[in-house]
Amino acid sequence: MSRKVRRFQSAVSASKTGLRATVIAAALGLAACQNQFQTPSDLLFAPTFSKDLGNIPYTYNTPYDCRSFTGSGWKGIASGRVINFDRRYQISQAGCFKTEQECQAWLFYMRDYIDVPRFMRCNTYTA
Repeated sequence: MSRKVRRFQSAVSASKTGLRATVIAAALGLAACQNQFQTPSDLLFAPTFSKDLGNIPYTYNTPYDCRSFTGSGWKGIASGRVINFDRRYQISQAGCFKTEQECQAWLFYMRDYIDVPRFMRCNTYTA
């Protein structure tokens, strides 16, 4: 085997070792930043967000509450069924927004929680 081939093989081997070390260090660093993770299986198999009824985003008593909204804008309504393992429940949320882009962004966000959508729409709204 020539000297050039050996150098190339050792360089490839060193880069693989360096990449492995970097990946392991990054994984451990991310795990250290997350205080709710206790074991590697928690890091790998933990849910990204909770679909418990109390954790579903709501607009009531926020700046997007239609009861306190003034002027013209957009009203978004999202309703449907949430499936959280063995629990299934219906939700319905409404929010009022100044722009259509805000309303569409809120609907996009709610699609992560609602598994079987029944009604999702943004309509013009004047309070």
